[in-house]
Amino acid sequence: MSTEEQSVENKGIESISQFLEDNRQNVMIAGIALILVAAGIYYYSNFYKPALEIEAGDSFFMAERYYGQDSLNLALNGDGGMNLGMIAIADEYSGTKAGNQAAYYAGRILLEQGKFQEALDYLEDVSMDDELMSAQVITLRGDCNSELEQYETAGDLYMKAAKHRTNLLTTPYALLKAGMAYEEAGEPGDALEAYEMLAADYSESSYAQQIDVRIAKAKAAKNAK
Repeated sequence: MSTEEQSVENKGIESISQFLEDNRQNVMIAGIALILVAAGIYYYSNFYKPALEIEAGDSFFMAERYYGQDSLNLALNGDGGMNLGMIAIADEYSGTKAGNQAAYYAGRILLEQGKFQEALDYLEDVSMDDELMSAQVITLRGDCNSELEQYETAGDLYMKAAKHRTNLLTTPYALLKAGMAYEEAGEPGDALEAYEMLAADYSESSYAQQIDVRIAKAKAAKNAK
């Protein structure tokens, strides 16, 4: 290393040392803050979150049991005692697996009760790892939007659900609902696309009954537009 390079390096070291000396208090505060943040993350991940998951799971168990017994009001709102309902679990344990499941059930029940906007609010918070369940959640969001007369949005959601994870159970339903929603939205071209997909890929499905009539109607509306 040349004398000039050595001089530059020494000046760099001196500058860093001087900066640390001049800002010793700020550097110490920043270091302590980083340690506290790291400790907080460790505590949350290893102690608080697991305990919260257990607590949420215990609360969810009884609410799910009520749902299985078709006691929908008890499942949704709790029994007034120690057992919470799906709404309270979804709100109080948001971010947990049980909270996510509770939001799904709350959305389904509220949809059945005709509380479409409330149902949509909960369903929009649901995230499912299982692709079939994820497609079902998207379809339910479509149902809510359809009931709220947001037909184009509903159609888009149904098509998203249909393409999300194709299967014989939910895809034909989603395609049929997409076509119907697009017709209501005044988008016969999009309706035709959905109906033709249903006819081509799921002709044996009960949802494909009278699909030729629907296709003809959508074609006529598209040509007249």
